[in-house]
Amino acid sequence: MSLHNQKEFLSSHHPFDKLSEFELNLCLKNIDIGYYAKDNVIISPTKISDKFFIIIKGEVNEYNDDVLTSVYHIDDSFDADSLISNQTKSYFKISEDLICYELNKKIFLKLLELNSKFKEFYLQDLSNRLQSLKTKQYDNDMSSFMVSRISELYLHKACVVSGDTILKDAITKSLEYKTSTIVVEHDEKYGIITDSVLKKEVLLKGANLLIKSFSIANFPLICVKYDDFLFQALLTITKHTIKRIGVIKDGKLIGTVDQIDILSYFANHIHLIANQISKATTTQELQKASLSIIKTVRSLSSKGVSTTYIAKMVAQLNSKIYEKLFALMVPEDLQNSCALLIMGSEGRDEQILKTDQDNALIINNNTDTKLYEPHMQEFCKKLIEFGFPKCDGDIMVTNSYWRKSQKDFELQIDSWINGSNMEDYMNMAIFFDAKAVAGDASLLKKLKKKLFKKIQNKDVYMAYFAKATLTFETPIGLFSNFITKDDNIDLKKGAIFAIVQGVRALSLRHTITKLPTIARIKELNKQDIIPRDMASELIEAFELLVRLKTQAQLDKIDNNMPITNSINLTNLTKIQRDMLKDSFKIVNNFKKFISNHFRLDNIS
Repeated sequence: MSLHNQKEFLSSHHPFDKLSEFELNLCLKNIDIGYYAKDNVIISPTKISDKFFIIIKGEVNEYNDDVLTSVYHIDDSFDADSLISNQTKSYFKISEDLICYELNKKIFLKLLELNSKFKEFYLQDLSNRLQSLKTKQYDNDMSSFMVSRISELYLHKACVVSGDTILKDAITKSLEYKTSTIVVEHDEKYGIITDSVLKKEVLLKGANLLIKSFSIANFPLICVKYDDFLFQALLTITKHTIKRIGVIKDGKLIGTVDQIDILSYFANHIHLIANQISKATTTQELQKASLSIIKTVRSLSSKGVSTTYIAKMVAQLNSKIYEKLFALMVPEDLQNSCALLIMGSEGRDEQILKTDQDNALIINNNTDTKLYEPHMQEFCKKLIEFGFPKCDGDIMVTNSYWRKSQKDFELQIDSWINGSNMEDYMNMAIFFDAKAVAGDASLLKKLKKKLFKKIQNKDVYMAYFAKATLTFETPIGLFSNFITKDDNIDLKKGAIFAIVQGVRALSLRHTITKLPTIARIKELNKQDIIPRDMASELIEAFELLVRLKTQAQLDKIDNNMPITNSINLTNLTKIQRDMLKDSFKIVNNFKKFISNHFRLDNIS
């Protein structure tokens, strides 16, 4: 292999791609190609190598106490640990004739001294290494706005007046500032007076201009922090359907940012969709907005935006769609006597693509449940037209099982807790993830409160509930090899479900009300239920798994193929495969934790 090809090879091999030109050339001057026959032991406790190996061709098995622990293939490298510590407990035996690069130990250690990123990669723990690989994978297509902060924007100087300032003086000051927005500071809070407020509260009502400013200001002024990410600011604007936000630094308002200032950083139409939903007066207009979300998802995903942020954005938009459709289709006199729920991945704010719909309706005990049936039939039909596929399990408001009074739902919860079949546990899991998106949210809140109370001291029930975490085998072997079917792996069954269900079981047992899996993990760590390292690893693994699944689903949509939860390993890069292996190991460790926490060995 020529020097040019060697350089190209190393430059694409993480973390060698982090080396400077000088460091890379130093490496190239001290690298050789080695040849080793099958069955040779290349490293052992009594034979510490003075070389770092990168496999070009062949295979090497690593044994610890005569147990095979790892298998190294093309592009894999070993064994940094023995070079750094000058000792090892492992044997590295060649299982297929080996051709490899050999980097002198002295130079390898020198590179560790010269380059902090190179050093960190080989010294950091599993979670951090996964993050390093993740960063490498998406560096090339990570858009600038994901690392841009509010502090990088031009802030409009705020026209701030005290609440006692008469309106005439406040307007005069706003003219001096050349702004149509007046910020009112009153009782240690900020409020806002906009042009529309002046028109409605002053012009149309003929109000006296000598009134105090706080009397017509809208409180509070929605604000973000000076060092917040732009994406967080856009989430805030979308959530509250507003045009401007205040910027806070050290507890003080230092300026305002208009919607247009933030949108200039984005190459998507999130704000347009939110406005379409807000202004929709017909189901046809709402349908158009709903069907356009997929374009936004594709745009954000192609830019490398975190799936966590994409999921949050989609969840907010979908919640607005549910709320508006409910308002359009349910008679006004019935709207506040019930609570419309979304459940499953939708309820957890984790459904990025519309794969199905899981919804329910809690009806006030004093209202006839039959009044809602025709409206819910039409409601679900419209959702299907909006791109939400029908649920194969019929977990929808069209099914009377999921459309009943508050009292009947409470009885249903008792039935789930006292039941013994898997369907009872599944239904409990689905309902536990429920979120109210329209109607009277207190109906769900009261049921959740009773649910937590009923589940206390139900250790046997919780053990069986948690046991579902182990339902599917993690598709990785003892030797770090993937277990596949025609190179395909179902990520949901193989890993995502285990994380979601395990975290859900812990949350139910420990009365955690948060819904998103990552938020639950953070809260579990905060309460010292799971250790910090495990929490960090679970979050990294979960984000990676969801991202790979989402990208594979987008590819299937582009190729007019049915959406599934499977990925084809041949479509992954070496780095992605390494990341996936690490994630599967994290899932297996989490399964062991769940087994111990709920004492699953004590149940059948």
